[in-house]
Amino acid sequence: MTAMTLAAMLLLALFLSWLAERLGLPAVVGQIGAGLILGPAGFSVLTASHSLNSWAEIGVVLLMFLAGIESDLDLLKAHLKKSLSVALAGVVTPFVVFYVFGHLLGYGNEQALLWSVLFSATSVSITAQILTEYQQLTSEAGTTILGAAVIDDLLAVFMWTVFQSAFGIGESKSLGLGLSLLLMVGYLVGLLLLLGWLLKMALPVLARLPQPGLLLTVVFALLLSTAHGADVVGLSGAIVAFLLGLLFTRLPGRKGIEHGMTLVGNVVFIPIFFVNIGLKVSWDHQQEHLFLIAILTVLAILTKWLGPVVGARMAGMDKKDAHIVGVGMVSRGEMALVIADLALASGLLKSDIYAAMVLVILLTTIFTPIVLKPMLKMND
Repeated sequence: MTAMTLAAMLLLALFLSWLAERLGLPAVVGQIGAGLILGPAGFSVLTASHSLNSWAEIGVVLLMFLAGIESDLDLLKAHLKKSLSVALAGVVTPFVVFYVFGHLLGYGNEQALLWSVLFSATSVSITAQILTEYQQLTSEAGTTILGAAVIDDLLAVFMWTVFQSAFGIGESKSLGLGLSLLLMVGYLVGLLLLLGWLLKMALPVLARLPQPGLLLTVVFALLLSTAHGADVVGLSGAIVAFLLGLLFTRLPGRKGIEHGMTLVGNVVFIPIFFVNIGLKVSWDHQQEHLFLIAILTVLAILTKWLGPVVGARMAGMDKKDAHIVGVGMVSRGEMALVIADLALASGLLKSDIYAAMVLVILLTTIFTPIVLKPMLKMND
């Protein structure tokens, strides 16, 4: 990625973010729109290259870290029951519906289960950005969404690991299901316990050293390295980044770290993450799949909206907040895209069906901020 490419992406994303806000839309819609214009769906100036994907991965890690550090840990604990109810309903509903739908289309058990796992995942990165924009991260609905999304992602990772082990795909084939899960849990628990102890001692010392930017550099490097470690063991780097952000809510120097990481993220990496989403859209050879894309999009939206609504209502939330939670859980985003990419690489998805799946995932991603914004404004 050249300097001019980066400049063009950032400037167009900035302009379209401003334009989207003038039209009453969330800023992220404009950033995704920049990707649509520059990518295969528009003028084909850019494609989602490996280097660009790497920058985008840093963006989602920073975004989720900031969502964590801006959250209220006590509120997350208080709403754990609601988050768990929402997450379970939000996984079971699409899992069952897409499994049945896959069989109705004539696919075998393996393909139907793949569809179930893929569309059960939730991405809260865009929702977290909207909640931050409207100061709703610590509201009842916002806290429930964040808690449910973390549980949801852990369930998605678990289901994908089971799927890989059952059908002999990827690392789970060689390690086995039990060892794969043990590795993930061991990494997550060990990391949080170690850092919780280590950072309490290290941060005050680093803050006293005269080197400019030292503390932020160390935190940034820690964030990237722990996210990479999560990817290596099969976890989501976004999950670890969010939990690491929560860890920092109780540590000294939190405000300065939050301010510095916000500048780093919002100036470069987070806009690139959203632009990169738009770059993944392509209309090539999709004419014959338009009906399938439409049906899958409707099912993807309804199952992730209505399932969590039922879960939220069962946990005691009022109707308005329950629907905010439901819409907030609709976006599939990077988790589903990762599963789709792995399925394509493993030969489980044909390239044309993969492209259709990507379009559906991105349509749900765009749907969420457009519908969520007016609901949050009514909730103020």
